[in-house]
Amino acid sequence: MKYLINGSTDPYFNMAFDEYCLEQYPSDAPFFYLWRNAPSVIIGLNQNACAEVNIGYLENNGIKLARRVTGGGAVYHDLQNMNYTIIGRNVTPAPFVEALRSLGVPAELSGRNDIFVDGRKVSGYARRVSKDREIVHGTMMYDVDIDTLIKALDVPGSKLSSKGVSSVRSRVANLKDNLPQFTSLDEVQAAISDAMSGGDQVLEFGEDSLQKVPAYPTSGARPGNTPQNAWSPRVPTLVHHPHTSSYRTPETPRIRLSPHRLPEQRTES
Repeated sequence: MKYLINGSTDPYFNMAFDEYCLEQYPSDAPFFYLWRNAPSVIIGLNQNACAEVNIGYLENNGIKLARRVTGGGAVYHDLQNMNYTIIGRNVTPAPFVEALRSLGVPAELSGRNDIFVDGRKVSGYARRVSKDREIVHGTMMYDVDIDTLIKALDVPGSKLSSKGVSSVRSRVANLKDNLPQFTSLDEVQAAISDAMSGGDQVLEFGEDSLQKVPAYPTSGARPGNTPQNAWSPRVPTLVHHPHTSSYRTPETPRIRLSPHRLPEQRTES
């Protein structure tokens, strides 16, 4: 499979890059790219972050908060987590799972949107259909800071809180111990890229396209100059303007829907 190279670790750029590639990147064949984010929490398209994210903990620890173009739950990213994106017609996470298996990891697709190894979750993924093609993207926990993950997502009434911290620790796992032949995530990422590409070529991403990415998305990751719409006019309102430290939320978190109509697209998680 052909692939792009995205070396950014800025979650705002990377969310924009995902949407730009889904909507605008010219490729008839499926393609993929691997990428990472600096410490951040990425929430689903329709989530109310107040109900899912410990915003005070994020602010106190310099962890960014962004919204992605797909549905699903909140996830914690750091530089020891690798993400994959596959875009094309009728794409699935199967190429990523096969790449893990080729490295000796007994990965299995399980449930609606999880990848398990030895009964523990190592990856979650989400998808979206737009026009005639689809995006599937997900995480791969290599050596993620589990303590920070738990604190960032632990708020009363959240999915994590309802399951309990000890339960979460028993259900999720890093893959570092399953990949002893590698000394770093950089090496793992290179090996997975080789396995998924199968020797296929890297795609070009011109400077003109690159300049469009930061201003492109409407999905909610845009570091734009309109604070009240800095994430999206289409989703429940909880706005973080990336150029400030403030989260524009009502004192009692509530969902405020935009009068804008949703495009006729299917989102799944």
